Amino acid sequence: MTIVTAEPVAEPVVVGGKSMTRVWALVRQLLMSVLTLVLISFIAFAAMNRSGEQIARNALGINVTDEQLQSFITVQGLDRPLMVRYFDWLVHYVQGDWGTTLISKVPIKPLVLPAFAHTAELALISLAWSIPVAIALGVFMARKGGIFDRAAFVVMTVLAALPEFVIGLGLMILLAVQVRWLPVSSSAVSGEVSVAWFLGFVLPALTLGLSVVPYVSRIARAAVSEALNAPFTRNAVLRGLPRRLVVWRHATRSAAVPLVHAVALVIISLLGGAIIVENVFGFPGLGRLLVQSITQGDTNSALSITVLLGAVFIALSFVADIFVTYLNPRLKADR
Repeated sequence: MTIVTAEPVAEPVVVGGKSMTRVWALVRQLLMSVLTLVLISFIAFAAMNRSGEQIARNALGINVTDEQLQSFITVQGLDRPLMVRYFDWLVHYVQGDWGTTLISKVPIKPLVLPAFAHTAELALISLAWSIPVAIALGVFMARKGGIFDRAAFVVMTVLAALPEFVIGLGLMILLAVQVRWLPVSSSAVSGEVSVAWFLGFVLPALTLGLSVVPYVSRIARAAVSEALNAPFTRNAVLRGLPRRLVVWRHATRSAAVPLVHAVALVIISLLGGAIIVENVFGFPGLGRLLVQSITQGDTNSALSITVLLGAVFIALSFVADIFVTYLNPRLKADR
C-alpha cells in the first residue's frame, strides 16, 4: 500500500530525469563510436602507409629506376609526415573522395560500393533463412532432455565447430561437383538478374547461414527454456492456456532481448565470415575485393574497404545496443 501511494508523487520527476539520462547516454555512446572509428582508420592507415618507398614500388613495379621512384614519392606526397598524410586522406574520405587504385588508377568508390551491395545482399539472404530456422530449432530444443533436443544439440555442436571454409568446401563438393545442382563459382552475381544470378547466391548463403544457426539456436534454447520456467509462464499454463500458445506467444516474447543481442552479434560476425566465403566461391563481394587488394599491394583500396567495414561494424553494434536497451526494462531503467 505504501509503495502505491508513493508512485504518483515521484514518477513525473523521475521519468523526465531518466529520459534526459537516456539521451545523454546515447549521445555519449555515439561519440565513442565515432572516436572508435577514427582510431580504427588511423591504425589501418598507419599499418598500410609505413613506407612510402614500398607503396611506390607496388604502384610502379619491380623494374623502376631510383629517379622514377623518388618522383612518384614526391608527386603523391608520400614524403610528408604520417599524421599530415592521414588527416589529408581522412578529410577526402569523409567527403566521398576515396582516391584511385594504386596500380590501375581506377576510382575506388565505384569498385567498392557495388561489391558492398553484393555482400549486403548475401548477408540478408543468409539471415532471412537462418534466423527463423535457428529460432524454431531453439524453441523445439527448449524441452531439455528430449530425443529431439539431444540429437539437435549434438548436430549444432558439431556444426559450430566447423569453420566457414570447411562448410563451404563440403557444400561445394556435394551440391556443385557431385550432384551438379549448383554452380561452383558465384561470378554470375555481378551480372544481370537471372536464374544464374540467383543460383550464384545459394551456396554462399547456405554456408553463411549454417554458421549462424548453431549459435542462435543455442541462445534461443537457453532463453526460451528460462522463460518457460518463469512464474508468469507457469501461471499461464495453470490458467489453462495451451502449451503451444504459451511457448510461441509468451516465452518467445520474453526471450526477445537475448535473441536480438545474439542476432546483432551474428550480423557483425557474418560480415567477417563473408570474407572467407566470398573467396571460396569467387563471390564478387567486399571480402573478395579486400583480399584481392591486399594480394596486389593496393593499399588505397584495402584501406577504403577496411574503414568501410569498420564503420558498418560500429553502426550495427550501436543500433543493436539501442534495441537491446529499450527491449529490456531493467537496462532502460538503469539509463
